[in-house]
Parts: sequence; structure tokens; C-alpha cells
Amino acid sequence: MFAWILARKKYRPARLPALASMAAVAALALTACGGSGSASNSDGAPIQLRVIESNKQDPTELGAEAGNYINIWSKCSPEVKVDLTAGEKVAEALAANSADIGITSPNRVIGAMSQGLKGKIIGSSMPVWDQYVVVRKDSGAKSFSDLKGSTFAISSFGSAGDYATQKIAREEGWGPDDFKTVTMGSLDGIMAGLKSGTADAFLWSAQAAFGLELEGSARVLGSVKDLVGPNAMTVVFASDEILQKNPAAVKAFAECYYKATEAIMDDSSLATKMLVESWGMEPALASKIVAEEIPLSSRDGELSPDQLEGLLEATQFTIKSAKSLTIDDVKGMYKHWKSL
Repeated sequence: MFAWILARKKYRPARLPALASMAAVAALALTACGGSGSASNSDGAPIQLRVIESNKQDPTELGAEAGNYINIWSKCSPEVKVDLTAGEKVAEALAANSADIGITSPNRVIGAMSQGLKGKIIGSSMPVWDQYVVVRKDSGAKSFSDLKGSTFAISSFGSAGDYATQKIAREEGWGPDDFKTVTMGSLDGIMAGLKSGTADAFLWSAQAAFGLELEGSARVLGSVKDLVGPNAMTVVFASDEILQKNPAAVKAFAECYYKATEAIMDDSSLATKMLVESWGMEPALASKIVAEEIPLSSRDGELSPDQLEGLLEATQFTIKSAKSLTIDDVKGMYKHWKSL
């Protein structure tokens, strides 16, 4: 898929505006989740769903924490009770049946499904490639094209940042001699490389990118979503077991997940309050996230054929075991929650 091999070398780094009325949000929640499912526990108690997200308080995985924040789950039909945890090993938790629903990067679950994980992607959460180009604060670059001839820092070969860097370079028409990538591990290692001049730029998430810019350590050139093209940064996945046992509960969860996301997207004051007061984010950073990132979230989770093609390409780049997957395989791994 990537026809040329890039020059690479190893590097080892040294060791608020007026707030929204919660009553108004509650009123929205009361009418938001009137799903048609009738399944419920025989004793009338809420249906418990074990949900795991890759990262706690991550805007790309917004809906579950937003749902908790505005207390939407009791308004779902059927009513659900969400037991929310966070951890990087989402696919492993789903495979071990210690979680019913996972919110994570699509390559993780697609790769796991190619290895036997049973379930479906039921929607996107962040429906674009949500990374940003970061350069030294004294860089003269004004766009990605200005970085031709530069060295890009990545966390590891095969990472999301590695994929996006190479994808964009290819779209720009660059060849293998027009840029380099160098592995630097963690964000701290990457920043050390940027400060030392070992690297000129890197791609990272909005929170880290804008946080570094606000503290004066780096400068953000902008989002790469349009350069990468149709894709998704995070998706919602449901295990086969919960889909077979209680599809109505999964559908109710998904409907409320996206209604909670919409509530945050449509009310900047509410979004700012959640990020600052509940998540502990600095107000200046919260303002950036509310303006730049949260509006990119999905309102209904639907994935287009072009996005599924993008998911396949990114997964094949980042996960070796997925090389043999076809677009038909990926289409079979997706079932939009509205059709449950």
C-alpha cells in the first residue's frame, strides 16, 4: 500500500463564559433517548453495561463521560446503568468478557477481530483523523507542505502518528528522500528531540498539541484531518455477547451516547464547565478544545464507505496481522447502532 520505504533512524531520548442550565440539559435528556427497545431486567432495574474507554477524559471518546456528566443514562429506554472504566487494553477486556462495550481506536478492534474477537463496530466517536502538526515555536513553517525535507518525530514505527505522517507525505507527492521519521517514544522524548533539533515536527492529539503551544514550548500548525482524508480516530464497539443478549440495551446506550455528545457540542458553556470543573482542565486549554476539537465529534456515529476504506488502510499499516483483510471484511465488522 505504501510503495516506498522511508529513511529511518533510531533515537533514544534522555532519561468561563456563563454556564448552561443543567435543568435544560436534563429536559433534553428526558426526550432524547426514547428508543423503541422494550427489553429490560425482569425486576425493572436498569440494565448494567460495562463500558471501557482507552483514555479517561479524552474528547475523542466524549459520549460516555458526557453521559455521566449530564446524567443521561436513567433517561434511556430501556434504562441502562453504565459502569465506566478506562484502560489502554480495550480489545483485551472485550475478549476476556470483562467489558460489554469499548470506545477506542478502530485499528485496535479491527486488528483484534482479525484475530478472533467477536463483535461489531456500532459507530464512530471521533469521525475524523484528529491529530495536529506541531513544530518548534521558532519554526518558519506555515503549513505541512513547508516541512518538506524535515525530520518528523514519532512514538514508534507503525503508530498512528507514523501512519498519518507517511499518508500525508504521500498525498503531498513526497518521495523517500523528502523527509525522515525518527522514533522517540513518549511525548516527553519527542519534545526533547524537538528542543534539541533532532526533530523538526510531529503529529499528536489536540490536548497535548494545544497544551504545549499554550505553555510556549511549541507551535501548532493545524489539524491533519483533511490531509489524511476520510477516516475515524475512535469508534464504539459492542461485543457479540451483549449484542445477542440485549441488543435493545446496546441501542439505547448508543442513542444516549450520541445525544450526550450533542449536548456538549451544542453548548460551549456546558462543554467548558465539564472540561474545567469535572475534568480539571486549565481554562485556556479547555477553550481551545471546545473551539477546535469537540465540534468534530460525531452526532450519530454513522461511518461512510470512504471512512471504512480509511479504517482498513490505517489498520493494515499499524497492525501486521491485519495485512490480509479486505474492505468486505471491514464492512462485515460494522453495523450501525440504529440498525440493531
